[in-house]
Amino acid sequence: MRAVRREKVEAMSPVCIYTAGDRIEAEMLLEALQRNGIQGFREARGAGGVMDVYTGNSIFGEKIYVDGRDAEQAGVIIESILAESEIDVEPEDEISDQEVKNPRWLQVSVGILLILLTAGILVSIIL
Repeated sequence: MRAVRREKVEAMSPVCIYTAGDRIEAEMLLEALQRNGIQGFREARGAGGVMDVYTGNSIFGEKIYVDGRDAEQAGVIIESILAESEIDVEPEDEISDQEVKNPRWLQVSVGILLILLTAGILVSIIL
């Protein structure tokens, strides 16, 4: 007669521990949790699920869930990661509003585009 193997299976009781700004941040945090033996999942907020499907990201953020038994440890891990990632910005390092409005690459791209359009118009006039 074969021995019966019995295992106790407990259902996960999900708890939201953090809301990430986007899918990339959520995936990075979930990977860090997994490396520490904590399983979790992410869920897009609001209509973000549709955006997640079509664009691969959501502007509404991503909720991160873990089992209630792991919530405290997961919160500590996420807090430590976020604390390490904060960068002190000195006032001279800040980007001015003018630099944000008109980045150099955009100015160069528009200039090249105008040159190409002008050349195309001149060629069509000559021919």
